Amino acid sequence: MSFPFSVQFLPVENLSALAADENVLAAIRFASIASMEDTDKPLFSVGLPNLALSNIAEVWYSDTPVKTASVDGIQIAWNDDILFGHLLFDEAQYENTASATKTAYELILKTIQKHSFPHLLRLWNYLSSIDKDEQGLLHYQDFCLGRQEILDNAGHWGYVPPASTAIGTICGGLQIYFIAAKKSGEELKNPRQASDFLYPRLYGPVRPTFSRALIKKWKDATHLYISSTASIVGYEKRHVGKVQLQLDEVLNNIEALLKWGAEKQNLPISCLTELSYLKVYLCDLFMLSVTEELLIRRYGSQLPPVLFLRGNVCETGLLVEVEAAYISEE
Repeated sequence: MSFPFSVQFLPVENLSALAADENVLAAIRFASIASMEDTDKPLFSVGLPNLALSNIAEVWYSDTPVKTASVDGIQIAWNDDILFGHLLFDEAQYENTASATKTAYELILKTIQKHSFPHLLRLWNYLSSIDKDEQGLLHYQDFCLGRQEILDNAGHWGYVPPASTAIGTICGGLQIYFIAAKKSGEELKNPRQASDFLYPRLYGPVRPTFSRALIKKWKDATHLYISSTASIVGYEKRHVGKVQLQLDEVLNNIEALLKWGAEKQNLPISCLTELSYLKVYLCDLFMLSVTEELLIRRYGSQLPPVLFLRGNVCETGLLVEVEAAYISEE
């Protein structure tokens, strides 16, 4: 059997040392600044400090040797099944966040089409001051405007929207990384949360565009990519300003998603403890201990590996988001 990729969290002192490993698809460190190694391969740091272990890197391994290239500033690596891409923009060079986002997504869509991986499966979007109000719009809403303009020009996605994360960093820059495939995945909706296209206009001039989760069935494996999930039921925020109650609601949302997927779409897992890993985004370091305690109290030794990252949520009053994945190799 062969698998498109696997993900491991490993102690790595120097990302550039992974450039020579022909089976490394990408590697990501979480730090106080955003940066990229001087290589075609996606080896980079995201401006989200790891609140627990600073030298841990997220390493993506391919079962077969990968090809690499740098296209219009986008680092890419690919095998027969998957393409991984990364870009980092200086937003100061653009008129606003919408303009930078429009340019970034234009390049991403052009790149995946050129390399014959036309279906985005998963996106990570990191931008500075995500919840800052500027001329009546949050930076996140400005980001959505720029993305939507490109999607409108491209005929929207034309397939199942990718799972997505949008988090605010503590440093400048617009940073996006993504995976794309030759065929689309299958959307998994959450029965406790409204789909993005049902959000009222009061949440911004354009609605966000993503899938709550995406199931991707490969030849020898099934993957599940869960978008960043907040304390939102329907489309309304719950427990504003209360991190423990918010985290509990987030976990309820993820559990409901997995149960629904197992019952309705033959997802091979049905509970959170079967996931491969979690990433928990927290607005403040001081929330780490109560978050860890709640997770351990709720799941004990069955808790999957967790990364705790310092990042800001796109909605004011929300303090925590959680994303997750199930990456089976059987």
